[in-house]
Amino acid sequence: MRPLSVKLAKEELINRILKKFNGIFHPGTNLDDFVWKRYHYHYQAELAEIKKSHTQVLLPGDYAFSGNTLSLQKDILPLHPNHRLLYETVLQLNPGSVLEIGCGGGDHLYNLSILAPAIVLHGRDLSTEQLFFLQRRHPELKADIGQLDITLPFSSLWPVVDLCFTQAVIMHIHTGNGHLVALSNLFKMATKYVILMENWRSHDFMESIRDIYDKKMIPWGDLFFYYRFSPELNKPHLMVVSAEKLDYEPLTRYDILL
Repeated sequence: MRPLSVKLAKEELINRILKKFNGIFHPGTNLDDFVWKRYHYHYQAELAEIKKSHTQVLLPGDYAFSGNTLSLQKDILPLHPNHRLLYETVLQLNPGSVLEIGCGGGDHLYNLSILAPAIVLHGRDLSTEQLFFLQRRHPELKADIGQLDITLPFSSLWPVVDLCFTQAVIMHIHTGNGHLVALSNLFKMATKYVILMENWRSHDFMESIRDIYDKKMIPWGDLFFYYRFSPELNKPHLMVVSAEKLDYEPLTRYDILL
């Protein structure tokens, strides 16, 4: 494993110190992985780290989707395996509209706009700093972008789309029942599909989703769990929850993802 850059290591140290002080002065609060007011610094340091070995922002023709596979077409650094698998899955499901929760700097939304220009795109993030960063990074992005705290009670003002996805978002939520509220909101905003790419050990996502479904916190008639295998990483790496049956590998046991 490559050592962290000085910038990213510094941000992780600052985050640990701030969380420790918050725990002393506000016991029982701030149990999430990050002090969210500073998360944008950590996020940008992570982007700088990924940029060393992977393409982050696509140009037309960099990748092609053919035969249900998204493949590299030019002599450039490849997409991160997580991102390639995520985009490929969205393209396979062919939704008319997509919402990313935790859209950060907007790379996923921008890349989907390049790969599938017909999709109506929405992005929401908790951090105003992240949204300002998105505007600077992708000023030409055609998407409905706004601020949203996914752990708040559902609002009828929030967008409703065919497909919602997260990439490394719910895994960081540990305060109270925040991750359960967040999951419930995803399913209230998605009419067909929810895609999760998370740290599967942070929560039992399958059990959590089934629990809130049994409590009528998911408005779908049925749930079907699937997973997708990452050939680059040689392991299952993505959960697809659908309101209808799909031609994917069924996720029959949660430990398949672990």
